[in-house]
Amino acid sequence: MAEPANELFAIEVDTDNYAETAAHDAPPVSRTFQSEADFQTQKATYSAKIDVGNNYERLLEAVPLLKPVDEPSPPTERQTQGLSRVRLAKKDVQLLGYAVGELYYDERYRDIIQLCERVELVCETDGKTAESLRRWTRRCEARLGVQLGEGETTVARTGALGG
Repeated sequence: MAEPANELFAIEVDTDNYAETAAHDAPPVSRTFQSEADFQTQKATYSAKIDVGNNYERLLEAVPLLKPVDEPSPPTERQTQGLSRVRLAKKDVQLLGYAVGELYYDERYRDIIQLCERVELVCETDGKTAESLRRWTRRCEARLGVQLGEGETTVARTGALGG
């Protein structure tokens, strides 16, 4: 028998040992297996989550720096954050989308525009989130029929409109 070029691959496995080891393996149990008793216990304690639709308020609680200036908020939080931008967690970005959807359904277009501007000012946003903010703002401006002048901010414009 010729010597292999690399002795690493010269491992010999006795077929009898392999068959014996395989015979003693436990039968695989499905990942989704659940006994009837476990299922009944879980079923008895299950309750569906009910969303009451207060996503905007939940967003303001999760990210207090997004509160409008006229609403009271803890001054110590604003002072400790300083000028650094807040990085939104994935859950907060999702909550932002839900809150905008809720405000849009309620036809609170000025609130959406102001929220989007506050997010741009206060939070770090990735490209996808920044594009969503711009799209929401454009859509709400179209709904309001507002055409912004050159260099004019949306918050100043909506304030002049009585928003």
